[in-house]
Amino acid sequence: MSNKKIFIILLAILILGGFLRFYKLGEQPFVTDEFLDINAAYGYYQTGKWQAWDFNLGQVSQDLYGLRDERTWLYRWQVAQLFHWFSPTEVAARSVSAVWGLISIVVLYFAATYFTKSRTVGLISAFLFSVSISGIVFDRMLRMYSMFFPVFLLFSWFLFRFLEEEYKGKIALVKKIQTVAGINAIWLVPAIVAGLASWHLHPLTINIFIILVLYFIIQAGANWYQKRSYVNKYTIMLLLMLAGAAGYYLYNPKNFLFYFNLLDFLKNNLSYFSAAVSDWSHLILSYSFILLGLFFLVKNSESRKGAVWLAACFLSIVGMAAFFWKMSFGPRFIFFAKSFGIILLSSGIYALAIFLKENLARYKNQIFAAVMTSALLVVPNWAYFFSQENSYSRSENSPDYRKAFQYFLKKRGAQDMLVTKNFRSFYFRDAGAKVYNIKSRKIDLAELHDILAANRSGWVVTGDVKGDFEKGAIDFMENNFKKKETGGVNLYRWQSPEEKN
Repeated sequence: MSNKKIFIILLAILILGGFLRFYKLGEQPFVTDEFLDINAAYGYYQTGKWQAWDFNLGQVSQDLYGLRDERTWLYRWQVAQLFHWFSPTEVAARSVSAVWGLISIVVLYFAATYFTKSRTVGLISAFLFSVSISGIVFDRMLRMYSMFFPVFLLFSWFLFRFLEEEYKGKIALVKKIQTVAGINAIWLVPAIVAGLASWHLHPLTINIFIILVLYFIIQAGANWYQKRSYVNKYTIMLLLMLAGAAGYYLYNPKNFLFYFNLLDFLKNNLSYFSAAVSDWSHLILSYSFILLGLFFLVKNSESRKGAVWLAACFLSIVGMAAFFWKMSFGPRFIFFAKSFGIILLSSGIYALAIFLKENLARYKNQIFAAVMTSALLVVPNWAYFFSQENSYSRSENSPDYRKAFQYFLKKRGAQDMLVTKNFRSFYFRDAGAKVYNIKSRKIDLAELHDILAANRSGWVVTGDVKGDFEKGAIDFMENNFKKKETGGVNLYRWQSPEEKN
């Protein structure tokens, strides 16, 4: 295809991806850590420092997660800048993630084209990510995962080019380094910059060491098979990595053991392998295309090393999450691995189309177009867009604190206090309410009685009553408070005798 056609198709994909990311962007209320991000970003906007903002009192919070305010500040800084032009709303705050979703589409196109040597595969990859469920979900959330996705992909891409790409420039020193060490030093700085940005966004960037080990072992084995020699840059780099790990242990054993203790060697969570292809219509179909794509790329000498790198990235991240990392199950922990799976899957679709085109030559163009169209209609999980549980409608399974606090603001009395997690103050902004902050420790019956003794009337707002209160306190509230459930959130109200009358 001509550059003009490529540009038009990629632009159309970007428009589709943009629509799916920006449409009804504020429909879903904030959940979980989105509150922490909006508090920190707005606090920075107001003060120029990383401090959480209490929307209820309109001031810096003294009772929130101070140590978390500076996390992923590179992402949160972008959110804070928007408040110079827009009021703090779900749409304004989440638009940063949506824009990074569009950047991901472009980066994925160029990375896929580079690794596979096919612009068609690049376009397929861009299209599949534009309609992927996880891409839409995370690109419509106020979380740094939308930025982590393309930054880690860039990091891995630049690192691969540093390791494998032939330097064709005129800098004598870079040429000499490549001749001696077999690496392209021109990509060292971009790889370091992208790596530091990726590490800043999420510690799971540490997977890159596992990727390198697996890649070096595979390439060293292939080199031995071809040349019957163990002396090559892959074995040398592998030994240097092992020596570096040993040296780090001797230099700082406490920090080394901290990272080592993040591993759980008895873990077995195979759900990550299904989660890795959950965007697509069928697990077996998805992995069949991934394997076909890997086989297709390995057969081509120009894309062989790139294919091994893609497979090492995808399998290392998903495999470590499934078998080794000591963390609870969460699709967000492997979201950044999906870029590599998408490229391999897209290569499989392309490989099938090419195979049928070459073996059914009489109608080769029609066959190629039919296979490509059929695959792009069958592989994505289009049913998601027509289900009741999607990003464009309010989920009944997720607590709607926006709706719950709207009810509280409408019904509250002038002296009513509030028992809730104060970091959700975005939804009761400027209320000026007295708040008893529910922290990580559950409130027991004695503590509840102390609250009642100090406050004649008030509300309890919680989406996880069993997680916030001990059983005795729950039983007391059930028997003595007025209860209202709205938006999947429980509201309990107590009143003084005078108010009841």
